[in-house]
Parts: sequence; C-alpha cells; structure tokens
Amino acid sequence: MDITFQKLLSLGLDLERVGLMQREDNEGYFCTPRDAFLLGWAGVDGIHYCQALGLDETVFVVDPMAGDDPVHPIARSVTDMLRLLLACGDMAAPAQAHMFDSKQSFGEFLIKCRPDSETREVLEAIGRGLDITPMPLPYKYLKELQDSFDMSAVPYTEEYYEGIG
Repeated sequence: MDITFQKLLSLGLDLERVGLMQREDNEGYFCTPRDAFLLGWAGVDGIHYCQALGLDETVFVVDPMAGDDPVHPIARSVTDMLRLLLACGDMAAPAQAHMFDSKQSFGEFLIKCRPDSETREVLEAIGRGLDITPMPLPYKYLKELQDSFDMSAVPYTEEYYEGIG
C-alpha cells in the first residue's frame, strides 16, 4: 500500500465527502485492471480508483458503465491524486476530465460542484495532515497525463477481454 495513502487513511477523515469512499468489500469489476490495488470508490455506478501492478504509481479511474473505454489515468501518484482533489474539491472532476473538451468546460464543472463547508474542512485536513498543496492547473495536468499515457500498457483481466470480444 502506498505510504501517502496509508497516511491519508490514518487521518480518520470522512473520505466519502470528497468522493473517495472506503469499502470493506473492495472487489473490482470486470474492467478493473488485473492485480489492481483499489484506493476508493465514488459511491455511484461502480466508479473506483486504483493503481495497477507494473504501471509505476499511476492512479486510474475505472468506470464500469463507460462501455469500451472504462479506464483512464488521473494521476502519476497518490500524492498527485490528492493534490488534484484539493484543487478540484472532489474526485468527480479528475474522474471525468477525459470527457471535457476544454479548460473552460472543466472550470465550469468545478464552479457547479463547489464543496460545501464540511467538505472544505475535510480537504483542509487532508492538506494539513499530508503537508500537500492543491495542484496548480489541474486540467492541464490531467490532459497532459492522459494524452501521453500508453493505454495499451493497462493489464486487463481475461473477463474484460471476453466481454469486449
């Protein structure tokens, strides 16, 4: 388990407020990369976040409802994922970044989804507890990562290949 992620969990925060819900039944879906370590759940449609064995520290969002395109990289590391979280206020924006066609539409989404005061408290506690700051230019970071990542490197399960074949 990633050290930063361990420290995050040790803070004892309500991560569901920021779209990173923890579950005891941490089983992935047919489209979760093989041998993945699950970091958390969005709480809707089976969307979850993970790291895949053999792909460095890259963090992925997995959306089982997304058809043939269910997996997208969202951060180069757990620390970067959490810095994106601080910048965006919730995991929904990084999870959906691949669908936005411009920085403007991404920014409009962030405005619509501003965190409430209780969520801001959780975000501030994450920043203080892990000594991290919000990611500058989150849309630019996400787009550069997604445009440069070789998706053919993602190791899927046989179940995934059977489903798309």
